[in-house]
Amino acid sequence: MGNNPGTLKNIESLTDLKIHVQELVYKEKYVISWNHIKQQHPNITKQEILNGLIYGSYKADKNIEGRYISWSKFTSPVRLIRIVFEIHETNNDEFVLVITAFEEE
Repeated sequence: MGNNPGTLKNIESLTDLKIHVQELVYKEKYVISWNHIKQQHPNITKQEILNGLIYGSYKADKNIEGRYISWSKFTSPVRLIRIVFEIHETNNDEFVLVITAFEEE
């Protein structure tokens, strides 16, 4: 992609971030890094990732600024999925980049 995650304007809390991510997902403005996910975690589905972004619990990554983690149990069968993502900007537009997603042990 070549774009670094930017500082999100008007995002002051994880609740604001979640609302922003939900809007982007609903507008289908997301990219999922399937090459990595399917190699390492072949049982993860697109719907599980999208459900995690929409309904999951959020927190900021401790080590990488601009990277976030969402956890979700909106899966069938029920299991805990971790989704690692960033918000990227291109040509004055934004999208969610899902770096990876996997089942928590």
